[in-house]
Amino acid sequence: MRVTKTEKIWLVVVTVLYILYNFPGLPAYDEPVPMLIHGGLTLIPLWIAVYVGMHKVYKVYKLRDSKTDSEGDK
Repeated sequence: MRVTKTEKIWLVVVTVLYILYNFPGLPAYDEPVPMLIHGGLTLIPLWIAVYVGMHKVYKVYKLRDSKTDSEGDK
């Protein structure tokens, strides 16, 4: 199976956002406002990147109904 350009970009974007979200000590854990800003700038784009990427990848690799495939083999 060949990895497409879309999958490579998706992997890089998700990995970078995940690393930024989990960067140790950033922001300080006792500060609520910077934590909300940090979450808004990293977690929300991470969720968006994951779901948009899944949509694009699943458009490329259409899933087949296993019931239909097994009937076609008979």
